[in-house]
Amino acid sequence: MNDIALFISLKQYLFSIVYRITGSYQDSEDIIQESYLRFQKLRLGEISNLKAYLGKMVAHLAYDLLKKAARRKETYIGPYLPEPIPTIQEGGSTDQIDFAFLVILERLNPIERAVYILREAFDFEYEWISEIVGKKPENCRQVLKRAKTSLKDRKSKFTTSETIRAELLDEFIYACYSKDATKLSSLMREEIISYSDGGGKVHAARIPISGLERTVRFLIKTSANRGTADSFYFTQANGKKAVIGYKDNVPTFLQYLQLEEDRISKVYTILNPEKLRAFANIDKLKEAGLLRKLYLSHFLRLYFRDFFSAFWNRKK
Repeated sequence: MNDIALFISLKQYLFSIVYRITGSYQDSEDIIQESYLRFQKLRLGEISNLKAYLGKMVAHLAYDLLKKAARRKETYIGPYLPEPIPTIQEGGSTDQIDFAFLVILERLNPIERAVYILREAFDFEYEWISEIVGKKPENCRQVLKRAKTSLKDRKSKFTTSETIRAELLDEFIYACYSKDATKLSSLMREEIISYSDGGGKVHAARIPISGLERTVRFLIKTSANRGTADSFYFTQANGKKAVIGYKDNVPTFLQYLQLEEDRISKVYTILNPEKLRAFANIDKLKEAGLLRKLYLSHFLRLYFRDFFSAFWNRKK
């Protein structure tokens, strides 16, 4: 295997480390590119475990970037959400790639997040983590304990089956665009919260919308005004089904639902164009089977179900 092929064989593993630490697709791509430049200068014969060596390298780069990003997030306009990626679940724990879990990780400070990901998702030795974050191994153990405590009461149980998720997403889209407030309310938990990330680049709610009644009104209004998209698709965002809109083949929004006890607890809408770059190559995504066109006919079964349900209720 030549050097280029060797690096490519490890690229997915390296990307998974960086993405889980940073939550940013673009930053992850940049770090992988930087790591390749450094890889080319290595004397491979002197490295006994190249996978571990490169893993530590990219983790260090990701941690340094995460510390800088923490300062930028303080001045970010509106809710800050991770960048979704078009992928099925592969590599590492499924929890660590789930978009909703990445949102929760934003609650941790940089060192807590790095230590948690490296230890829990990739089983890095504490000595390695110590070198990356600049703390003694025993201190890293305490950081991990603190991170686990912080996440304990906030981490959702992402155990809803994909069949139920797909059905709920269908019902959600249909209720939004048919302006059926009653149906939409029935899909959601009372403590529902909707987050919109526009980053000051496009119009978006700058504070989260919470509560069932307010969220339903907001979602129906924004769905009716989503004329910026001329085509809609189902996609796989971070291994879970989501809906994405395009205008002239450029992504304009992605909507992801977080479920708890088979009902919607959070709605995440990414509108910031800089956070949709992973979905920019529409042809490539179609070829990979990660985009499926959403046609009106898809919802005919729901329409007829509701029509006949209303008809029989009137007959009674």
